[in-house]
Amino acid sequence: MMRARIALCFLLLLFAAQPSLHPQNPPKIELRPSPFEEIILATANVQPIGTERSPLLDDAVKVFNQVLYDDLQFAGYFTMAGKGFIPPKPIVNPDTDIDYKAWDEIPFKVSFTTVGTLSINGNKLRADLSVYDMKQKQRFFRKAYTGDINQTRAIVHSWADEIVSQLTAGASRGIASTQIAYVSKKGKAVKDIYIMDYDGFNPRVFMSNKSLNLFPSWAPDNSKLAFVSYRPNPEIALYSYIDGSRLPFPVFNTLASTPAISPDGKEIAFCMRAERGESDIFISNIDGSKRRNLTKSSAFNTSPAWSPSGRQIAYISGIPGQIFIMDVDGTNVRRIIKEGGDADSISWSPDGKWLAFHWKTHRSSHYDIFVADVATGSIRQVTNGGGSNESPSWAPDGRHIVFQSNRSGTWQIYGMLVGGTGIARQITSAGDNTSPAWSAYVRRNAEN
Repeated sequence: MMRARIALCFLLLLFAAQPSLHPQNPPKIELRPSPFEEIILATANVQPIGTERSPLLDDAVKVFNQVLYDDLQFAGYFTMAGKGFIPPKPIVNPDTDIDYKAWDEIPFKVSFTTVGTLSINGNKLRADLSVYDMKQKQRFFRKAYTGDINQTRAIVHSWADEIVSQLTAGASRGIASTQIAYVSKKGKAVKDIYIMDYDGFNPRVFMSNKSLNLFPSWAPDNSKLAFVSYRPNPEIALYSYIDGSRLPFPVFNTLASTPAISPDGKEIAFCMRAERGESDIFISNIDGSKRRNLTKSSAFNTSPAWSPSGRQIAYISGIPGQIFIMDVDGTNVRRIIKEGGDADSISWSPDGKWLAFHWKTHRSSHYDIFVADVATGSIRQVTNGGGSNESPSWAPDGRHIVFQSNRSGTWQIYGMLVGGTGIARQITSAGDNTSPAWSAYVRRNAEN
């Protein structure tokens, strides 16, 4: 496979992709936030109500019940009660319909259960939803949503995130309403930028210009997307995610790639071929002004990743690639991985503790996903075999990643809970899909 990150910044060199090292005594990945005690969560099926019953409402109920279970299971906070254990009596009016005696006969104690009803009026869907504390035998909280019938999945995702937020006392906002940008191949020389829901549904084109578009990167407030576009040479393109308009950014008349927007949204880091011929890490204002070279070394430098504080940048240096961190002014450079091998595609966790990346050793034939503790340099393997696993991107909750893998025979995107079971969920299936970039949370002041 053509490793485009290296190819673009390293004069379009070709290489063969490959995974994996098993470090001795790997440290435990301690994710935060984590629940204080086990929460056993049941999802009682929402029930259709109202005089206007239709196939649209029946379909909405079916979708709602399945998506809610999937969202909450993938969240990684709860032990999900299997549907087969839930008492069969439909719950329309929870205050009278919850048979606590029947629930107490389940061979385990459910902590909370979700209940609700859906109704439809024309093309408008209304969801009246609650979570009940099954130990206290009372309602914990409730919420109502309205929207078009085609917004059923979005309503479910919002409800799932509300449940995560409430049951973790605000420690997490959930990830079900987030988005993933990625590259989808539509021919030998055409790659488009797509956006999809976090679970792979609702894919839509963001940039299609009959050319190659690579390495999407979100602004921290999700207002912009930066990526690389061939016109016909690789250049950095910056677009508004709000209205799709192209934003000012200069064409440097040389190879430029792997853009990353700073946490405050005011600057952008990228790699670009320097005068001596190698590529260096540059940063500039978001409009390309006040550009400065941070690395100025004889090595090839690429794939910058900002720390959440905006004070440091991790990057790849050399062929094969090694991970370094420097201060944002280019000083205080230190190497993270000292075992050699080949690393690339760094993603810094939202809490600043971990670097995710793909890596292979000299004795490996494929890449796998690893995380390194920024403070100690200790490394933990996240994926293991099953093809080549590459290009990780952290979710804004700091608990999940997405990555690309060819384990199915084609390049597809997978998501998984880091430090969980190690089981990845495939979220794309058609064509070749690579370079996933997980969006940030929508800022609170933009929601109100």
